[in-house]
Amino acid sequence: MSKIAIVTDSGTSITPKQAEELGIFVAPLQVIIDGTEFQDLITLQPKDIVEALRAKRDIKTSQPNVGFVEDLFHRLKAEGYDHVIVVSLSSVLSGTYQTFRLGAINAEVESMTSIIDTFSICGPCKHAVIVAKRMADEGKSVEEIVHIVNIIAKDSRTYILPDNLEQLIHGGRVKGATALLGTLLKIKLLLKIDHEVPAIEKLDTARTDVKLFQAIVEDMKARGNSPKTHKIYLPNCESADRAEAFKAYLNEKDPGYEFEFIVLPAGVAAHTGFAFGVQPVLKA
Repeated sequence: MSKIAIVTDSGTSITPKQAEELGIFVAPLQVIIDGTEFQDLITLQPKDIVEALRAKRDIKTSQPNVGFVEDLFHRLKAEGYDHVIVVSLSSVLSGTYQTFRLGAINAEVESMTSIIDTFSICGPCKHAVIVAKRMADEGKSVEEIVHIVNIIAKDSRTYILPDNLEQLIHGGRVKGATALLGTLLKIKLLLKIDHEVPAIEKLDTARTDVKLFQAIVEDMKARGNSPKTHKIYLPNCESADRAEAFKAYLNEKDPGYEFEFIVLPAGVAAHTGFAFGVQPVLKA
């Protein structure tokens, strides 16, 4: 049986302790606050980014340090792993995918490394990592694992409900008419991320959360999501009350879903600001 390592980044929200328990490896995103660099979920915790957002400090992010990634690949090869499967944060939102590719080249492990772009963040990435690790432990082949992870990634869609657009505009993730709607007109926005369009896109607008919740549920049903086939991840940054409200709404309209709440890691919250997401993920 091949010895397969599962690697990801902190955009999954998987902490170092959780990674150790799962038996996986996590490369931390870098967060720069007022010029000082921190490692996501290592030297910077979610509560720290909340404080920085409230204080309106200058916040930037960067992909994992390529030296860290290169050293990790060297270590995994030295420890006797036959193959490394990397589940990466969306290449559209971060340079993390390219950093993993460069790290594999520098460490001369390209031939034993499969790097998967999830085109997503948080829940779908975390779910894919857990499934990949379970399959590896069951003795599944690299090809089987990569196939399932790609299915999970391509099926997923993230709905984002920001409290405001300040951080998304600051980071250049939201522009033009969408920014105008959310700032000047004070209309609530529903944004989406998936593999179909390489960007954060506006899905709907409304005056109330209930209208946005309705739009999400209708879109989920149109995409074939159901409690039998999908689990719901609810990542949030200081917006747990809205996430709970959505859970209650969905339980009323389409009961039976399994939910998992996630606190957004700093590397993601730095861009979303105070917000929550809805992430239906294919069970596997």
